[in-house]
Amino acid sequence: MSTIERFYTTSIAVSRMNWTNDSGAIGSQGNFMGHIQQSRPDFAESIGEAWGQTFLIWCAPETNVKHGDSLTIASGAYAGTYNVKNISTNVTGGNPHLELVVIKDVA
Repeated sequence: MSTIERFYTTSIAVSRMNWTNDSGAIGSQGNFMGHIQQSRPDFAESIGEAWGQTFLIWCAPETNVKHGDSLTIASGAYAGTYNVKNISTNVTGGNPHLELVVIKDVA
């Protein structure tokens, strides 16, 4: 087991827009375990987002997540809905993982 996997303690639900012909509907893509934390203020500023709304999620490299997906955390300190802005793959070394840059919905 990779060292980083011990931090995957938050259950996160994935929803995605699915298209059939000219009709779209949001559908569940399942859940995954990940680690979420708020980004640093300088990082949020560098990507043109507000600091209090910009978060990072780390998860397994095989996680079914795409740019634009909606991620929901049902409970805990980070409960809310987030939109995937960017996905980076890190497969170097002993801790392969995805790093997701997500923006929290404020509605």
